[in-house]
Amino acid sequence: MSTVTNNFNADEKILKYVDKLDYFFNSHKTLIVVEFDLTNKCNNRCPKCCGINENNKELNKEQIDNIIYGLNALECKGAILSGGGEPLISPYFEYALKKLRNCGIKCGVNSNGLALNEKLSYLIAENCEYLRISLDAATPEIYKLTHGMDEKCFNQTLENIKNFARIKKEIGSSTSFGVGFLTSKDTERDMEGFVKLTRDLGVDFAQFRPFTEDMLDITEKYNELKEKYETDDFKVRASMQKYREMGTLGERPYNKCSGMFFSTVITANAKVFACLHHRQDDKYFLGDITDKDSLENIFRSARMREVYESIDCSKCPPLCRNDVFNRTLNTLSLDVGHKEFL
Repeated sequence: MSTVTNNFNADEKILKYVDKLDYFFNSHKTLIVVEFDLTNKCNNRCPKCCGINENNKELNKEQIDNIIYGLNALECKGAILSGGGEPLISPYFEYALKKLRNCGIKCGVNSNGLALNEKLSYLIAENCEYLRISLDAATPEIYKLTHGMDEKCFNQTLENIKNFARIKKEIGSSTSFGVGFLTSKDTERDMEGFVKLTRDLGVDFAQFRPFTEDMLDITEKYNELKEKYETDDFKVRASMQKYREMGTLGERPYNKCSGMFFSTVITANAKVFACLHHRQDDKYFLGDITDKDSLENIFRSARMREVYESIDCSKCPPLCRNDVFNRTLNTLSLDVGHKEFL
């Protein structure tokens, strides 16, 4: 089976969902993808972690069932099992993944890779559209800086990456397998070593993306690495829309976060928030998913519109996840003169 490598072009992808755009203007079934936190517990200690691992919350089976029921009712297309904490250490990772797939929802996994054993590797390779390991280093020194873990954990993660690549090839899986690297002034020196390391481990792609609020522009370096190391079997990718927007930070052309209707986050205590960057922030809280209050009801609620109207986009973090398709969605709401005459 052939593997498709993600081009991280959310601005183009959003326009593929004409039905969801129609719902946005006229109804409520807008949700395309959800970031789904199974647990807030984590086996890494990243100094700049943006997760919520201090409260150790975890979803149970009943909560997972309620969430997936709601995703199905909203005709959600994809679920990212992420965090929060580390999804692979949730006791219900396998249960959630198989239930999502049985409902026809495509799944991706973002993991730090430390707990990626053989059983989980087969499970993911047989059921997921993609797996991305956040390595963020090419050396134990930078791994300690980014993940707060020692050389033993670094080497174990590398071994897990290598084993997944082997298993993927062994069973002919089409799962897109990549390893991520957060760029910053502190990690820049490991960029080329990271590309060489991941290529030799047998992954499909190496991906660069910026640390939130870090303004290091890697465009020139990225193009050099892409030219030097990319082959038919190994791709070098970057979230280039974020790097392109670095020169216009603070000058968003929109004042509403339309992206919250299409991409949201459900945390490990079954709460729904408008934005993954504001997990557990009451201003972005949309509702609790319970037996009595479904995700579908939350998306129909007055609270949904209340949060939408109250968000001050000028105070959102630079390079936020929704920014790129907010820019695209903004063009749909603009009044265009003589629109009948293409």
